[in-house]
Amino acid sequence: MLGIFDRLSWPQRVTTAVLAAVAVFLVIVEALSVESVPGAVGILLCGLLPVATLLMPTVSAAAVSAIAVLSITFTIICTQLPVPPDNTFGIIEMLGLATLTVRVIIQFRPLPATWLTALFVVAAPLLPLRLPDEEYRPLMGAAILFGMAFVAMLGMYMRLYDRRRVDAFELARQAQRLEYARDLHDFVAHHVTAIVAQAKAVRFTTAAGLPPSPEALDDMLAGIEKAGSQALVSMRGMITVLRDDGEPVRPHQTLPDAVAAAAGTFTGPPVTTSIDESIAARDLPQETLDAAKHVVQESLTNILRHAAEVTRVKIRARDEGSSVTITVTNDGIAADNGLPSGGFGLVGLTERVESAGGRLTAGPTGGGWSVTAVLPSSTA
Repeated sequence: MLGIFDRLSWPQRVTTAVLAAVAVFLVIVEALSVESVPGAVGILLCGLLPVATLLMPTVSAAAVSAIAVLSITFTIICTQLPVPPDNTFGIIEMLGLATLTVRVIIQFRPLPATWLTALFVVAAPLLPLRLPDEEYRPLMGAAILFGMAFVAMLGMYMRLYDRRRVDAFELARQAQRLEYARDLHDFVAHHVTAIVAQAKAVRFTTAAGLPPSPEALDDMLAGIEKAGSQALVSMRGMITVLRDDGEPVRPHQTLPDAVAAAAGTFTGPPVTTSIDESIAARDLPQETLDAAKHVVQESLTNILRHAAEVTRVKIRARDEGSSVTITVTNDGIAADNGLPSGGFGLVGLTERVESAGGRLTAGPTGGGWSVTAVLPSSTA
């Protein structure tokens, strides 16, 4: 009993204790109303066992089947008693069997649940046979059988509902894991790539016999320090979002803010930005702003990873009426810069853009590389 009570809140514990006490009291009253001692003992035993079983945190199929077999056996014995129960056939026992039926259907595997339910469906309608009055036995048995059929359908509905709830929870967890994976990639990879790229630049110039001047070296180390600090800030922001149950705060109010936040930490070639005035101050959906930032950020990160001889990078945002088109282009050539790549950047970016209601394309332009995202400009 302690096992099930440990999982309940205090109001639930009080309610369960009160219901259990009432059930035990009613079983005792039923037993006392029976004139014969064997009948009273049988009513008491058959009534208390289902109540006790329902309070147990776990129960085996053998124990549940024993309750049904005991009920059927006592019903058969009552038909042979000189003085059968005349006031009751075991109302609390019937309710206990019905409740156990629901529990069996929900908790047991299909095969044991089927034959245990069959035992209860047989045991409960036989209860009126304990009464001496034969006139109402068929009617009462039919009513109980109908009630047990309804209880069985209720149990199957609750089992299906529980299964759907578990499936929905798993789907939500999967979606959450994908979201976390994208966020970790965006928050960490961008800044770490900048750190690695600048560290490699220092090593390259040093290995070529052209050690940087103290001022240049200080600038490079400052860039590494800045990228590391931004990585920590980004991680702290992500952890704050994960731990905070309150309403999330809009990190960017306008499209220029989102683009500037992504391009401001770029350590590669100069970046030029062009945003149509018609959308520069427009109140765009937060999903669009977030996706736009990640498109720019991932595109710039990929330039450091996979492009060489880049002299210029352009970020263009065009107003297409019901949509906004974000394009990031560079004039470099494909190259292996020796930076680690997990291969999930464009995959995660495509998922993020599509979740915002947009579409993403990426590919060579003949004189470089281009990434284009078409995002909705309104929530309608």
